[in-house]
Amino acid sequence: MTLISSIITDAFREGNILPLGKAPNANQAAEALRLLNGLFSSIYGDEAGEGLTDWPLGNFGRESPEYDLGYTDQRIDHPTINRRLIAVNTEAKTIYLTLRPQDGARMGIADPFGRLASVPVSLDANGRTIEGTASITLDENGMFREWFYRADLGDWVRLTQKAEADEMPFPADFDNFFITSLAMRLNPRYGRAMDDQSALIYKSERRKFVARYLQSMPLEILDDISWPFMSTQSYDQQREFSSNRAFDRGSYFWGG
Repeated sequence: MTLISSIITDAFREGNILPLGKAPNANQAAEALRLLNGLFSSIYGDEAGEGLTDWPLGNFGRESPEYDLGYTDQRIDHPTINRRLIAVNTEAKTIYLTLRPQDGARMGIADPFGRLASVPVSLDANGRTIEGTASITLDENGMFREWFYRADLGDWVRLTQKAEADEMPFPADFDNFFITSLAMRLNPRYGRAMDDQSALIYKSERRKFVARYLQSMPLEILDDISWPFMSTQSYDQQREFSSNRAFDRGSYFWGG
C-alpha cells in the first residue's frame, strides 16, 4: 500500500516544483495534504461510485405513522448499494449489506435525531468485512459516517480525513492518477506548469479510474424487474430510465 506522504512528495516532483531528492517542507506538505483530502472528498460519488440516496430505517419523526413505500421490515433491513441509511428506527436493528457489492459502491448512515445510543444500528457485511470486521454496531448519537467498497480488499472502507502517515484509500493501481491530480492543484500556487506528458498521463489514468468504479444496476433490482438489457448501461443511464417509468431506484413498487 502507498503512503499519503509518498503521493505528496511525488506530486511536488511531477509538478516540477521540487527537484529529485528534495522533500516538501512541513508547510508545503500540510497544504498538499489539505488539497489531497479535498480531492478524495470530491471524488466519492463523482469519479468513484454514485451519489447516496436516503433509505429510512423506520418511522420516527414522521407526522404520519404510515411508512407508505411498500417495504416490509425484511426489505428495509436489506438496502441496495449507494444508500444513506437514515436512523429513524424505533428499535435496535441489524442491517445486512448487499451480498454482491460492486467495486466502488458506497453506503452511509445519518442520525438526524441523535438517537443511536438508545436504538443502535448494526451493520452486517454479509460475507465481506466492514472496517476490517464482519459487523459493526453504531451507537453514537448524531453520527454521520460513510463507507466505500473496495473489491480488492473485500472490505467496506470507512471514509475519513487522511494524515501523511496513512495509507492511500485506493489501490496502488491509481497512484499516478492522484499524483498528477495533486500536481495540477499545486502548480498554480507555485507559478509552475505541468508538462504535456504529465497531462497525458493524468487523462489516461482518470479514464481508467472512472471505468473501474462505474456502477451498473444492482443485481438485486435486476433479479426483480427482469430487464437484463439494463445491465449493460451505466448506473446514471439506468436511473434516468427508471425515473421515466416512475420506478424508484432500489425499490419494489411502481408509481401511479
